[in-house]
Amino acid sequence: MHYRIENTDLLAQDETRDKDSLLLIIVFNGAESWGANRTVADFFPLLEPMDSRKEKMSIALLTSSKDDFEKVKGIFADEIQHYAQLSVIFRNDFSPEGLTRENRLDDTIQANRRRMLARYRNYALLSTLQTWHQHVVWLDADVISIPPDPSPSWPNVPGLDSVHPLCARGNWYVYDLNAWVGHRKVRPPLATGFVPGPLSVRNMQDLYAETEDVVQLDSVGGTMLYVRADVHCQGVIFPSHYVIGSEWGAEGYDGIETEGICYSAHFLGFKCWGMPKEIIYHSE
Repeated sequence: MHYRIENTDLLAQDETRDKDSLLLIIVFNGAESWGANRTVADFFPLLEPMDSRKEKMSIALLTSSKDDFEKVKGIFADEIQHYAQLSVIFRNDFSPEGLTRENRLDDTIQANRRRMLARYRNYALLSTLQTWHQHVVWLDADVISIPPDPSPSWPNVPGLDSVHPLCARGNWYVYDLNAWVGHRKVRPPLATGFVPGPLSVRNMQDLYAETEDVVQLDSVGGTMLYVRADVHCQGVIFPSHYVIGSEWGAEGYDGIETEGICYSAHFLGFKCWGMPKEIIYHSE
């Protein structure tokens, strides 16, 4: 199911589409996805730091909960006056059997979980991205604080095709380990039960301690991620299989979902960047 409403007055204005139009996408499961003591009703207040550009923003949410699908539709009725376009999608058929919120980080289920996330992300993107969107921002449902008006500042730095801020959880600055630069483990020949992981990498916490404001990354996470829309339009989406080490008859051993997007972007001449001084906060 796909529900979309448009602000025809805003969309009739050339400036809404001509410069810095932005699509913000959230993919979430259900009520528990928003974090402790939070609901989908907390989403639009989270965007207050971006108030100055609401009229250029489109919002898309994909949920696997029919209840939240209906709740979002009700909220949209009050919010459409501020935004160019609002969309909510219900789809729940990609979830692997046996996946729960409690076991979602288990090594044995990571491949199928990340594959599911990639499929939902790609479906949400390809169902809602318009030709006039110039920027895309991905945001996790359980992010509780974002920088003031981040989207204009990120793309205005030349060459930043994809940008990832530092995601903190309280005073813990190493929450999103999918954003890194360096080298990862290589799967030995004939190995079984291999678990991908870091070998010699610097994550966003390491980069935070350094002097550079902008640092090139080999991989990004999805807690908050900026992608120039043209990068997505040229085919850089979220790999639904391990791309590193893949063969014709079998997938590889690393680089799936957000961790594979920079690998794909590289071959088209695009680069991923981190801004370790820009901090977002995840729910406890």
